[in-house]
Amino acid sequence: MVSHAVVLTVGPLLGAVTWGAWLGWDRTASYDVVTGTVQSPYVTLQVLGCALTVGTVTAVLTALGHPLAGTAGVALGFWLVWTVDAASRDDSGLFVVGSILLAFGLALGTSVAAAVGWGVRSVADAVRRRRAGDS
Repeated sequence: MVSHAVVLTVGPLLGAVTWGAWLGWDRTASYDVVTGTVQSPYVTLQVLGCALTVGTVTAVLTALGHPLAGTAGVALGFWLVWTVDAASRDDSGLFVVGSILLAFGLALGTSVAAAVGWGVRSVADAVRRRRAGDS
């Protein structure tokens, strides 16, 4: 098991890196041939990949450490870099609405991922205890 401090340190870093890897580099509009629309700045598969990565990272940190530390760390790191980037590019102030919605979405999504990670950890612990009892 990894300490809470390590998870709280690594979580925000991994959240920020996830945003940068999936979304932070893209500033161009893309034409979607299926819908016939222009998507900007992100395409659907980018956002889906990003969400799956955030969920996986959260689940792994929860399985290895503490669910609250994993959830809060990843969500905070991702939210912070997204908010700073959006604020730097928005003159209207609407980034605040997006930031609030993102915070709620991250809280919900990372909580679900943490529950999955906790379930995996519980099953692994039960298997370990059973094997230790059989020896």
